[in-house]
Amino acid sequence: MSDLPIAPPALDSAGPSVKSPVQRGADVGVSCGLVLLELIALAVIVVLWPFFDHFDLDPATSVEPHSLWRYLPALGALGVLALVAAVIASRARATVTAVAQGVMAVLVVFAFFAGAALQSHQDEKERPVPAPTGPVGCRSGGDNTECARYGG
Repeated sequence: MSDLPIAPPALDSAGPSVKSPVQRGADVGVSCGLVLLELIALAVIVVLWPFFDHFDLDPATSVEPHSLWRYLPALGALGVLALVAAVIASRARATVTAVAQGVMAVLVVFAFFAGAALQSHQDEKERPVPAPTGPVGCRSGGDNTECARYGG
């Protein structure tokens, strides 16, 4: 009897590049869980924290304008945590989690820089115009005695 050639196995589960369905499911589950937690944290930082920070039912109190500078450090910390999770998932060969955390890190960093640019623009817009320091002419629209060029 002659020996027939044996074909190599189609799926070799012993190899490091092929994952079992349980490992792939765990990767997807961890990815979904982390993204959900980050979206909740993002909503708390961007929506709920500023709302409760400025929530006041007394109409007589003076209201200070909203400033994103107080909330941006928390947003930056969330971005760093997403980046660290992406690196850890990449080292663990959890590709779905690594990609999802990388995307979340990019989105949070984009939100951080967009918020910083928006608040910087708002601060620049609310800055008072510098007052003139020298004689510039009539100030109140009255008679000529108030004008600097007439010796007033």
